[in-house]
Order: sequence, then C-alpha cells, then structure tokens
Amino acid sequence: MTRCIIFQAMVACYPGYGSHYVKHVDNPNRDGRCITAIYYLNRDWDIKQNGGLLRIFPEGWRDQVADIEPLFDRILFFWSDRRNPHEVQPAYKTRYAITLWYFDAEERNQACRRYQRESR
Repeated sequence: MTRCIIFQAMVACYPGYGSHYVKHVDNPNRDGRCITAIYYLNRDWDIKQNGGLLRIFPEGWRDQVADIEPLFDRILFFWSDRRNPHEVQPAYKTRYAITLWYFDAEERNQACRRYQRESR
C-alpha cells in the first residue's frame, strides 16, 4: 500500500480583470503529487458575471468537460496527473482558492533523488 502525505499548499488569488490559468496538469513529471484538493473562498459568486470557472478535461471523456463553479465552501478533489488536465477560465472579480496536494511518498522520494542526481 502506498502512503500519501500532505506536503504542499498554495493560496491563489486571481485579481479579476480577466485573469486566468492556462490548461495544464499539476504533476506532468512524476513529482509525487497524486491528489489535488481545491477549497474555494468566494462568497456570493455569480459565474455569469464573475467568470472564473474551473474546467477539467478528464482523460477518456470525448468532447466532454467538467465545469466547476468556484463557490464558497466548496471542496474539490481530483487526480493530479495526466488524467485531469484543467484550466481556470477568465475571472472578472477577485477569486480565491486554497490548493493542497497530497503526495505519494515513494514517487516523491524518487523525484527528489532524480533532482539531486541532475543537480550535480
């Protein structure tokens, strides 16, 4: 059984004015991140007026996406690897979220050893 540990957190503030984050994968290089958890802090969010939608492109879903509104007190979990490319669409009001990554301990250790070898 693989042990997961909480290792890293990030607080994100999109300042509005169309700020966004391009389509990406949180763990494209086997750095140990296995689960992404996002907690939203946006009171009175109106997706039509404020934008800021999280769009997930799940692997294997043809021509379908998962659109998640960044509503206050919502928490979301998804795989951090290639299975869930995602993006934040333009936000027109300040948008807040806290992201936590749960790490696979063995994959993280291997990534750290790779980094040490490559840094020499």
